[in-house]
Amino acid sequence: MKTPGARLLRAAILGALCAGCGSTPSGPAEVPTRAVVSRPSASPDVLRGESLLAEGKVAEARRVFEKALADDPNDARAWLDLGLSQEATNDWALAEKAYRRATALDPNFAEAFNNLGVLLREAGKLTEATAMLERAVALDPALAAARFNLALSYEELGNHEDAEREYLAAIDRLPDDPVPRINLAMMLLDAGRPEDAAVQLRAVRSMILGDVLLSIAVGEGLRRAGLPAEAVPVLQTALRQAPEPPPTELLAELALAQYATGDVDAAEATMRRAVGQNERDPALQYAYGSILAKQGQLGKARAHLRRAAKLDPDGPYADRARARLEALKN
Repeated sequence: MKTPGARLLRAAILGALCAGCGSTPSGPAEVPTRAVVSRPSASPDVLRGESLLAEGKVAEARRVFEKALADDPNDARAWLDLGLSQEATNDWALAEKAYRRATALDPNFAEAFNNLGVLLREAGKLTEATAMLERAVALDPALAAARFNLALSYEELGNHEDAEREYLAAIDRLPDDPVPRINLAMMLLDAGRPEDAAVQLRAVRSMILGDVLLSIAVGEGLRRAGLPAEAVPVLQTALRQAPEPPPTELLAELALAQYATGDVDAAEATMRRAVGQNERDPALQYAYGSILAKQGQLGKARAHLRRAAKLDPDGPYADRARARLEALKN
């Protein structure tokens, strides 16, 4: 099933930072030996705007930042904050211009390079995004958000060795943040390293209590690592904490974990509930049909497998469903 998407983190002066670390064979972008990371001070207007932004008063904050820039067009921190306010209202092009202006005014402003890098990555400009994030890390290796975001970029580029190093550095800086560990674990699973992934997933179990989406990811990871018996309690705890109705993804992942432990009856009951919440999902129909077939309920199994094939005739689950239907004939 799908796992929660990676959490891209902003390194705004007024915001909380989150981690990431790693490096490439060439390392982060070179900076002059004398380069010192810049931490621009804030004028009274900028401080007021940052407070408004933190309170969620985006439009009011934006007006304050615009006034501050009218008074001082060379205020790099005001440009960074203006970009944040523009991003908050989905004004991506304006936000990019604001971040670029901040980096042009202050070439040692690591937070501005990080924010620009994240924005470019989300726009699909991965090569330039990576360069901006490398610059941020080179300027300020302790900037956790930049290191995490750089790890995400490296992973998307297929540079897994360097992404791993970035994630490990993120974990070192923020050991109580589960997100870098989960991202690293999923990458390790895709690389065929379930034992290493399990180390990270086991470490976060106490960190994710109350977070249903992260619990789904950890449960999936443990199941994929060959540890479904450890996945089941994680997912059951999340189910008890989830609102009604619980997320269909949570039910589906719990059913898969139960099935992998050999508890087919529990898996059938859980997957039936998931299908009841979303009858038009071919993946759920296929999984439920497969569980029913394992139980020996062949008539019901065929009905759900045919439903999976019909819902998405050209999709991956249609081919699997047709293959399973053919196997049930024998």
